[in-house]
Amino acid sequence: MKRLPPLDPVMLTCVLVMLATSLLMVASSSMSISAVRYGDAYRIIGHWAVYVPVGLVLMWAASRVEVDWWRAMVMPLLGLALLLMTLVLIPGIGMEINGARRWYSMLGLTLQPVELLKPVIVIYMAYYMTAFPERMKNFSTGIAPMMVVLGVAVVLLLLQPDFGSSALLVALCFSMWFVGGVPLRHLLLTVGSVLPVGVVIMLAEPYRVKRFLSFVDPWADPLGSGYQLLQSMVAFGVGGVHGAGLGQGVQKLFYLPEPFTDFISAVIGEELGMPGMFGLILLFGVLLMRGMQLARKVPDVFQRLVVVGCVTLLATTFFINLGAAMGVMPTKGMPMPLMSYGGSALFGSCILLGLIFSVQRHQPMNAHRETVHTQRGAAGKRSEARV
Repeated sequence: MKRLPPLDPVMLTCVLVMLATSLLMVASSSMSISAVRYGDAYRIIGHWAVYVPVGLVLMWAASRVEVDWWRAMVMPLLGLALLLMTLVLIPGIGMEINGARRWYSMLGLTLQPVELLKPVIVIYMAYYMTAFPERMKNFSTGIAPMMVVLGVAVVLLLLQPDFGSSALLVALCFSMWFVGGVPLRHLLLTVGSVLPVGVVIMLAEPYRVKRFLSFVDPWADPLGSGYQLLQSMVAFGVGGVHGAGLGQGVQKLFYLPEPFTDFISAVIGEELGMPGMFGLILLFGVLLMRGMQLARKVPDVFQRLVVVGCVTLLATTFFINLGAAMGVMPTKGMPMPLMSYGGSALFGSCILLGLIFSVQRHQPMNAHRETVHTQRGAAGKRSEARV
């Protein structure tokens, strides 16, 4: 097996601390619900204790893959991801939960194909912008083909339906296009055409309108559309500065819907208070900052864009989840990376982190080879000078 440099110790420490904290908080927030729902208080945390090491293995495996392999395999991976996104819509193949058909059921696990689509879209956008830089000056050969791929992915997501992931992918692509050098006039033209469509799609479903209105005024419907946000705000208020103590929270006891998934941050705020929330934000902030530092140091544009795309996805998902729980953004069922219970989301986050680590682990090897070559050349010159 090829010997590679170790994973970045700062990033790895942040990941491990967050996962360890997640195990504690999922256990604390899920036991009462698990006992009532399944008759076994330890069922949810037992599953999570299996998912976490599997996710770490996926992250490690992805970090060992040569960066050039991701570039070479982008089209087969894109085809596979879109195929899985299509098949999940077929009754009998995809599994429907609460009116949404987004999951495959395999070996007792529920897996979402969108978690594979996200890193593949990152790789594809980075590949296209670096493989055909001369095309970026022209709208029809530059941003337009990438918009077609994005459009297909968004349509498949809306059919599930999954408006949140659709908006997330759109935001991701615009971020990568901006960093990748797509002309600003093309981006503005695209925004002008996409934004009205997005507004129409959002207003087309009454439940999306209710979510937005509940964000503006949750007290207008405290037992309906505003219930989740109000219970989350109560949790943060009860936690206050010092927190109620680990395991002592009350809102997780059937007041806060799904406290171990979308509203895990509210449980952290209630039980660990401001120190817990500050520590969570600090850990994730250091993780993201370390990723961006790596992106700035990488000379290869493809690798830089891959890191930027992965960091953007993780950061956006984190702040959407936290913002929704704190009432500064409309509520959206989007799990917090590395913290919320959910195998698919965890595996997707670990693959994104694995891509970042892949760039990090293979970059030092190239730098090391150049350093050794330079040192040998300098040593040879000194030997010749002595002779």
